[in-house]
Amino acid sequence: SRFTGTVSDIVTRGGRCLIPVFALGRAQELLLILDEYWAAHPELSDIPIYYASSLAKKCMAVYQTFINSMNERIRKQIAVNNPFVFKHISNLKGIDHFDDVGPCVILASPGMMQSGLSRELFESWCTDKKNGCIV
Repeated sequence: SRFTGTVSDIVTRGGRCLIPVFALGRAQELLLILDEYWAAHPELSDIPIYYASSLAKKCMAVYQTFINSMNERIRKQIAVNNPFVFKHISNLKGIDHFDDVGPCVILASPGMMQSGLSRELFESWCTDKKNGCIV
């Protein structure tokens, strides 16, 4: 709840929330958490969530295929719907496909922010106090 509360605080004050992630593992877990949280909080439904990693997108197909290898909660949920088909999260193909206006959440790689989209967004957003970066 600390994670989702922090994300919610950032976007409700009009900020952009950057979450630098590696393409595998943590990214998918955080996407599940955020999608669930957005579903439970309809007041956030107009605030977009993006994941921006071509490798993470490719990995989603693997996660969607091997549901039986997931924990019991995920296996039970698959009977209702596939939890990795997100209702509130979109794939961002690149910065040129991103309209940077208003609050949003972006999970971007690389996780260490040494280069790439996560670094570019951090440098662009870090000067505004409304924005936040969760590492």
